[in-house]
Amino acid sequence: MTESVVVDFQHEPEFAKKKDGEQPRIELIRDQVAGFVDGYATAKGQQPARILLQATDLQHCVRRILARMQKPHREKAKAAWREQRAAGSKQPWREAKPEPIPGATLTWHGIPIEGVGYTRHRAVDKS
Repeated sequence: MTESVVVDFQHEPEFAKKKDGEQPRIELIRDQVAGFVDGYATAKGQQPARILLQATDLQHCVRRILARMQKPHREKAKAAWREQRAAGSKQPWREAKPEPIPGATLTWHGIPIEGVGYTRHRAVDKS
């Protein structure tokens, strides 16, 4: 698990709503990206070449998706480590925990999603 993964943001499973019933930030960003792509396609008659998001929004999405992808591997490793500890092993968890997934590249139907700093432009590249 040392390679970066490509994730199609549209086909990612939905994240659960917050306790107060609000949508999580990642779902709001997904709705924003979908609206921009649909609007661009309607206006221009074609898909955009790339999608630009605020860097903080993109980082938030990548972290949430990677955490979700990492969770089953981490839980398996934790269960195996606990069994070894019960059998008498002295190995600390920091040595037994799995390597994290290093990063992900987000796409929307194959359109790359990129992060930018402050800009006065829209989230979809209009070039």
